[in-house]
Amino acid sequence: MIKRSLALVLVIAAIAMFTSFTGTPDASELLVGRVHDSFQPTSGKVFVLVIGNDARFGNPLNSRSDAIHIVGINTETSQGGILNFPRDSWVSIPGYGTAKINEALYHGGPELLARTLENMTGIRLDYWVMVGFEDFRHIISALGGVKMHLPTAVYDPSGSGARLKAGTQVLGAHQSLAYLRTRHSFGGGDVTRTTNQASYLLALLRKLRHEAGKSPSALLRWISITRRFARFDISAEEMLRLGVLATKIDPKDVGNVTVPVSLGTVGAASVVFISPSASSIYERFRTTAQL
Repeated sequence: MIKRSLALVLVIAAIAMFTSFTGTPDASELLVGRVHDSFQPTSGKVFVLVIGNDARFGNPLNSRSDAIHIVGINTETSQGGILNFPRDSWVSIPGYGTAKINEALYHGGPELLARTLENMTGIRLDYWVMVGFEDFRHIISALGGVKMHLPTAVYDPSGSGARLKAGTQVLGAHQSLAYLRTRHSFGGGDVTRTTNQASYLLALLRKLRHEAGKSPSALLRWISITRRFARFDISAEEMLRLGVLATKIDPKDVGNVTVPVSLGTVGAASVVFISPSASSIYERFRTTAQL
């Protein structure tokens, strides 16, 4: 069940996919699984680990995570948050000592990355979600792109390939992937990139709600598209429950927070150190699933 990706899927996109519980999907690039053997969410809260890796083609078992986000939803308030972790964060990985957090996926898949984050934050994660480069592009293309507002131009021809003008625009599949991968375009580097990734997830949520609000059949369209690229390891009951929850979430009520970090080095490697002040963010998120 372990496949990997660079990827970005907000809980809502994952939830839309969760609702496709009839039939057998045609492909398996995007995977959804439980972090623990049984679904025992903290009272009134659901936490989803959204991960992606640096594999350019396919989904090899030995890759490193480029995108790391914990999405939390408070089922009582229909509010939530996306907590973002730069891939170069220097952390303790169970069984492997201290290293960049992106190595956890390489050593032990989503389960080890989840354990690493649970130990750091005290948050009990319920699900993990991953999607590959190619199928991410397929999904976004089939959905007709995602509207984003870019406050500044994004130009990274020798890196991610991004060549985007400032302003509000619809990003197609290739433009979306280039935007989500770029870090050279920003002074904040990977810290800014991980925040931008979460902003894209919120734009994806906004698109789904807008289309579903205009026509109930839009949700069926999303389900049909995502079913072609998804495989699940959760029950139909869980899928349906999460699908219903998705329709209640307003992007304006989902916070976007990147853990505070400082730049540094370990040997010859450039890393970022998560600030001790992050503990108060973890506590708030753990308690309320909101940011």
